[in-house]
Amino acid sequence: MNADKLDAWLEQTLAAQEPYLDDDGFTAGVMASLPAPVSRRRLWLANLSVGLVVALLVALVFPWGNFTSVLTGLGDRAWLTLAAAVSGVFTTAVLAGGYWSYQRWS
Repeated sequence: MNADKLDAWLEQTLAAQEPYLDDDGFTAGVMASLPAPVSRRRLWLANLSVGLVVALLVALVFPWGNFTSVLTGLGDRAWLTLAAAVSGVFTTAVLAGGYWSYQRWS
């Protein structure tokens, strides 16, 4: 089916008047029972709180004993490079999670 035939079929189908199918107020009841939209501020606070909880859990699970022994053996430049890399990874993960959540809930 080429594009012209498809367009003609769509126009014809969408222009056709179908008789109203009475549902005894079911659709209106479903629409009335839907939850109210969530405000952007509340969504932002929810995302922030989830991010903080995840960061806290990661900090609790992280093997700090092994990490501190590795850090004490590094020189100044290597320590700064490692800190920048870790910060970049965590920042990227938080931004990606926030973007995904924003796209999902808005």
